[in-house]
Amino acid sequence: MGTQSTPVSFMERQAARERNELSYQSTCSYHGLPEAHVAARATESAVLVTATDMDVLAEWLFVQGGRVTTVELPSGQTAWTLATTTWTDSPAFPPVPVFVTVVQASDEPVMCEIAEAMRTARKAVAA
Repeated sequence: MGTQSTPVSFMERQAARERNELSYQSTCSYHGLPEAHVAARATESAVLVTATDMDVLAEWLFVQGGRVTTVELPSGQTAWTLATTTWTDSPAFPPVPVFVTVVQASDEPVMCEIAEAMRTARKAVAA
């Protein structure tokens, strides 16, 4: 994921949020990524996506790739987060980091592709 300098003025921050939101929306439209059961918020440096269905994370992983991490939460829940980027075909519009998060019961099974992406990310961190 690329490094972008953080805008300083309000207008620059707002323009960065709007660029990132447009990049996210373009990626969803171009690839037919799920927009139902999703709350997305563009910041100056990334897009934060919260979904209620693990299929949303799975679709982003299938289309855009990325790394999956988990965090155990209180009360028997696990937050699954995919770190990926938006799609682009132009150097004038660099990819924007996207973080897709789904919270579900810790004992609920997940697709093998998601579990494998998490194991791969853990191996990369350990190496």
